[in-house]
Amino acid sequence: MEQHSVQVGTQYYRDSFTERLRRLQEQEKLPIIMYEYKQGKRWLIDCHFKVDEVLDEKERETTKKIHSYYLANAIAETILQNWEKDHIRWLLRNKYKMKREETVTVFEKALQYLNEESKEWKGYRIHRKASLVNQILKCFDTQRIFDVEGFLRFRAKDYREELQKAVAYVVNEHIIETEYVEFIELLKSYVDSQEPKLHTLHVGITKKGKFNLYDEGGKQITKKYMDELSLMDNNSPELTFEDLLVSALIAVSPRKIFLHIKYEGYEDTLETICKVFEGRVHYCTGDCPICQKI
Repeated sequence: MEQHSVQVGTQYYRDSFTERLRRLQEQEKLPIIMYEYKQGKRWLIDCHFKVDEVLDEKERETTKKIHSYYLANAIAETILQNWEKDHIRWLLRNKYKMKREETVTVFEKALQYLNEESKEWKGYRIHRKASLVNQILKCFDTQRIFDVEGFLRFRAKDYREELQKAVAYVVNEHIIETEYVEFIELLKSYVDSQEPKLHTLHVGITKKGKFNLYDEGGKQITKKYMDELSLMDNNSPELTFEDLLVSALIAVSPRKIFLHIKYEGYEDTLETICKVFEGRVHYCTGDCPICQKI
């Protein structure tokens, strides 16, 4: 019975790696024998594979490649399941200086971003793993000793950079989300402290996305509040209809807001309005005198 071997060295991931190989041994009948040696703080796992001598030379080479693939797959999965998590935590604590509670929150978001399927990032985890497997197999071609931590430090530059970019994206999204929540809370506090200029305000949004304001009697009062706020001034050309609407509602601070909408947009703005005026916003069913005016 012919044998070929690869020695895998690791300081931190011996248990995870050997467990994966034992699982492959049981489930896939992988013909492997492992010998484990402690070398100071590191472990050396000597992986011996059996190759049937009755096979011809081409079949033996193919069988060796299959064994190498299984081994590379086990190493890559160990990196994704263990080192990747450790490295994300390290980045959040040391590069981004996050406190423990915030680190836990962003860590979970990063894992979801990296591992969950989505339309934008379909197959993202599979791509990272395939890239790692290919790089590991290239190492096997030139050497029979593979050091996990050394590979990650010196050979897996592209993988590390990709991971760091993903974490940076998640951190940035978390900051934006945190600032948005703080902004909403600030607006809520301000609105709650204001005396309402009207008890009830109706907002009509046209099919083109423009809006008008109406009092309780259905009288249009848009210009009055726009003029008061000076929001129609040419000095603020960057303001959108959505900005104008939110600003107008905050200025009036009504106790009740009825939305009459014929426009399929402004989802984020309407969500903001509902959060700022929590419990005050009502959607019209579409059959009222104001809806007929829009």
